[in-house]
Amino acid sequence: MRVFVAIDLPYNIKNTTRLLIEQLQSKDKSIKFAKIENLHITLKFLGELTNDNIVHIENFLNKIASKNKAFEINLKESGVFKSLKNPRILWIGQNHNADFENITSNIDELFAKEDHICHITLARLKNIPIQKIKELLELTNFFIQNNHLQFRVEEFFLYESILKSSAPIYKQIKKFKLQI
Repeated sequence: MRVFVAIDLPYNIKNTTRLLIEQLQSKDKSIKFAKIENLHITLKFLGELTNDNIVHIENFLNKIASKNKAFEINLKESGVFKSLKNPRILWIGQNHNADFENITSNIDELFAKEDHICHITLARLKNIPIQKIKELLELTNFFIQNNHLQFRVEEFFLYESILKSSAPIYKQIKKFKLQI
């Protein structure tokens, strides 16, 4: 099964992000935006794993949660993956504080460390002109700077990603509570 580690977004952040997505949709109806209920911060995509691997990962993530404390996070930037010339994903990123960095570096200890930006996927992009991408990024950054997108993180999750043609379905496998 395809799995990833993520932080869920609280209702107020999802609701505010919904307003951003509505503004972005008004600029280009052809873009495939994420469903509001699917919004989360991806900490690490792990890929296809067996049930035996998942048990091992759950044990490892339990240890990470038990030695890390809850923290505040601020959403503060946006960008695109792969590149501005060949964009595939429009995303929002967060500030990097010591507690957040500690958790992500602990997760990287188990899995191959690669260039990875923890992010919220706003939209999947295909054949969008660079000028339109710049416009979307400008609007997204303006929105982020003018809205208070901060929340407390007290837990993270292991999710299964089930790919469907309409939109992926995310099923929670396990919750990991941070120290409070």
